[in-house]
Amino acid sequence: MQQLIYILIILFTTQSFSQEEDWIKTEGEITEITFHRGKKVRESAIVKFNLEDGTEHFGGVDLFRIPFIGSMKSVGDNITIYYNRNNPSVLETVIGKLFSNYGMYALIFLGIIFSIKPFLKRKKTEL
Repeated sequence: MQQLIYILIILFTTQSFSQEEDWIKTEGEITEITFHRGKKVRESAIVKFNLEDGTEHFGGVDLFRIPFIGSMKSVGDNITIYYNRNNPSVLETVIGKLFSNYGMYALIFLGIIFSIKPFLKRKKTEL
């Protein structure tokens, strides 16, 4: 019975947090790159792209940055982006979309992997 309750809770939470958004993949051109310094250095870009109906639109996106190297992108480069059909100013890069879709699963997996060794060590000391 307890396992059935756990399964129902997991199914309920996956369905309740579902955010069905319509993302459209397109190519855009970087028109401006801004460096943000603080606790963490990051780079954002203003991207010019065309909507489905052909109108030109601008939006901001965070660039994936390798520490000590940078984003490897410059002004004038083409970049693959996803934009939200309901709000075209909301953009994501391919890597950003990957992290937003599967990042939490990767963190849970890593948490399980790093928790196994102390758990097994504790079981051996109890025996």
